[in-house]
Amino acid sequence: MKIAIIDDDISFLEMFNKKINSNIKKIFDQVIIDRYTNIDHFPFQYDIYFLDIDLIDDNGISIAGKIKENDKNALIIFVTSKNNLVFSALKVQPFYFIRKSNLDEEFETALMLLKEHFNQKSYFSFKYNFEYIKILTDDILYLEVDNHLTSLVTKFKAYHLYKPLKEIMNEINSDDFIQINRNNSVNIKHIKQYKKNAILLDNNQTLKIGIAFKSVVAERMIK
Repeated sequence: MKIAIIDDDISFLEMFNKKINSNIKKIFDQVIIDRYTNIDHFPFQYDIYFLDIDLIDDNGISIAGKIKENDKNALIIFVTSKNNLVFSALKVQPFYFIRKSNLDEEFETALMLLKEHFNQKSYFSFKYNFEYIKILTDDILYLEVDNHLTSLVTKFKAYHLYKPLKEIMNEINSDDFIQINRNNSVNIKHIKQYKKNAILLDNNQTLKIGIAFKSVVAERMIK
């Protein structure tokens, strides 16, 4: 799980980072937390964002809009000392609000809601380089087979498995995945644009639709 904290108050940023580090592993086994005081060179590649609404040089609500443009599944939790901005922030559909004036109580509530949210999600588990890996199926962009090697490409990393594409599809066991050609299956949650001969993914990668798969893909995309 990748988490970003964005706040231009450095003392609060450090304190809040420690608070998250001390508690978040109650929910997630593997966590990466990055801190930012601004969005210069910001990668927009996180699962959860703790975002100050009222930044000195940036508008937190506008940043949230950019985050959603890059990843509609991203979870944004606004952290703010300006309670009057809460209503304005609703238009970007945040996951939750934490008021700095009530930090401890509302942070605990946010953790509880995150736990409930991710407990409802499905995961795909596998062994990789002598490690046990568990990833959200929602994080998988697509699968690609090349000879006997199937690449499982997520938002953050690619894993290369010596398993047939069909076997991995069966193990994932999700209706969100559809095969679009002999070598690729994609997660429809990450299709940004669909055309007759190709699809564009959230990461701006284009994959061709095979002739034999066009009718099946078309039928699925109009559901």
